[in-house]
Amino acid sequence: MNEEELFQKIESCNSKQQALFLAGHIAKNKPLIELIFALMEDPKHKKAWKAAWVLDHIYQDNPNLINTYVNKMINLFMLSDNDSTRRILGKLLSFYDITEKVDGNFVNTCFDLLQHESVAVAVKVHAMQLLFNISQTYPELRAELKLIIEEQTNNNTIAFKARAKRLLRKL
Repeated sequence: MNEEELFQKIESCNSKQQALFLAGHIAKNKPLIELIFALMEDPKHKKAWKAAWVLDHIYQDNPNLINTYVNKMINLFMLSDNDSTRRILGKLLSFYDITEKVDGNFVNTCFDLLQHESVAVAVKVHAMQLLFNISQTYPELRAELKLIIEEQTNNNTIAFKARAKRLLRKL
């Protein structure tokens, strides 16, 4: 499968079964993982979130295949303006210890996402989890994180409140 064929298959991917098929095919052809990231990085592809969806399925079956792409996922999480892509990348990044790989810009991005009203709740939840994970190494973030979580809890969904409650107990 060449680059153009992969892009077409990802863009026409409309079911979990198709995403699983693509993930399995890509897992067997590891160089295609680079193309997944190329698609997610290209701002002219409006369906880049589908590439992230396939990447999520690759991770579920073969987590070791994307270990070397953590830095790319961090950059894409910060630069993407697509909530669907950010949701998936945030989820995947929460499985890794990224503390030594991120800087203040990443932390600020997570805090901004957590507080912004128009950001999807799932993105906020993953940003909150990422900040919590980082605060385990940098406890000076805990007070600000706790304050922002408490401020945001009343204005969000039950899913947000459930994660917030769990994390607040640990803070």
